[in-house]
Amino acid sequence: MTVPPAAVRPTSERARQAYFNIVGGRIEGARFLDLFAGSGIFSFEALSRGAASATAVERDTRNVALIAKEAAAFGVQVKTVTADTLQFVRRAAEPFDLVYADPPYAYEDYGELVEVIGKLPLPPRALVAVEHRRGMRPFQQETGRLRLIRTAEYGEVWISFFGIAEAATGIAIGE
Repeated sequence: MTVPPAAVRPTSERARQAYFNIVGGRIEGARFLDLFAGSGIFSFEALSRGAASATAVERDTRNVALIAKEAAAFGVQVKTVTADTLQFVRRAAEPFDLVYADPPYAYEDYGELVEVIGKLPLPPRALVAVEHRRGMRPFQQETGRLRLIRTAEYGEVWISFFGIAEAATGIAIGE
């Protein structure tokens, strides 16, 4: 994979592998949404693990071009969208089974981000993951349609998992 631009802070391999271990078999056939995609590594990994589709949303046109170039080189299809994440999510009409959001560390609108993601046409067993800095508790237990299920800690990176509130108590996610 091409080295991402200096402004991109890729998720550590340890945290990325942990995420995919946690979602486990849910990835097979899933419609995957990669928000704040950066290098698109989550989209590529989702496809390599059997996702039916991957959509990478990134504001930086250089990063989007890099994702498209890598997708062509790997012979996979990643739908790339150059857009502000919140604006994209507010107008998205397609359903996604798995959503991964990795905002920049300086990001401050986590509550709004989770609330807006909850307005997507998510199926009842959808799983939303939001990466954030260690020790940060930027979420309510329940935000709009989404309920916090668990937070996994990987050094400086924490990943908080959400499910649809009505179905969240019945969602089992692995380690």
